[in-house]
Amino acid sequence: MDKRSRVISNEDGAVEISGIKYNGKYIFGNLLVCGDCGASYRRRTERNKVVWCCTTRIEQGKNACPHSPTLDEAWVQDTLSEAVCQNGVYNESIIRNKVDKIQVYDTFILIFRVDGSQEKKSFQNGRPMIY
Repeated sequence: MDKRSRVISNEDGAVEISGIKYNGKYIFGNLLVCGDCGASYRRRTERNKVVWCCTTRIEQGKNACPHSPTLDEAWVQDTLSEAVCQNGVYNESIIRNKVDKIQVYDTFILIFRVDGSQEKKSFQNGRPMIY
């Protein structure tokens, strides 16, 4: 997280970025950004699966951000393993060092790398892998 200078650590372990608090425990909370509204994604457990959802959609409802998909965490890990990690094995430290952000759109994600390159990954059948 040292590349993001606007991060402030609080005594309780939470971090604050530009007035928005989130738990810095999960890497995808720092990387996933909604391509529709620009909000960060938040980790949730739904139907016994770990998923990532647009914060605007969670807090204000589907009408506030109608095109943001819910992403299965395992699908995100598999996709990043293939696109970013060596030998297709998921490695969080490689992701931290090579990926700046991931914009999530309704039919694809756009991976922005630290070196300035980008990679588009479409969802299978035009939909993210959920449930």
